Amino acid sequence: MVTKKNNHWSATISTKSSDSAALEASLACEEVECELKGDELFVTICGISASDLRAKYNSTMRSLRAASETLSVIN
Repeated sequence: MVTKKNNHWSATISTKSSDSAALEASLACEEVECELKGDELFVTICGISASDLRAKYNSTMRSLRAASETLSVIN
């Protein structure tokens, strides 16, 4: 979900996985807010413009994908 508030943009990504804690850890260097509820992970990304939000979204998704692929090899 993408919203615009007071000239700021935000998006929330949610995922459900038995590895949600590890996925959350993979985002430690990203500019995001994470909330872990059991096996569900909610990631909120904020940007000052649509293009800033898009860049942060792309970076976040690359981190999640890399972590997910690594976890699938390990498990």
